[in-house]
Amino acid sequence: MMTGSITESHGCPLCTESYDDRMDLRVHLEVEHRKSEVVAYLMEFDAAVTDVSADREPPTVDEERSAPSA
Repeated sequence: MMTGSITESHGCPLCTESYDDRMDLRVHLEVEHRKSEVVAYLMEFDAAVTDVSADREPPTVDEERSAPSA
């Protein structure tokens, strides 16, 4: 039987800080790291996990879309 609760730690992806509460991590990111630093990290992370193929064609826009009704 467990007597204590298991808490999940939320680590900052930009430094070594770690928080038990997600809101504390959010405050840390907003206060300690510049928005541009956070955005740059997220863009690099996204590029690393997204398979972008050079020979893949970009999606085309359907030119004959109907106009939204009023």
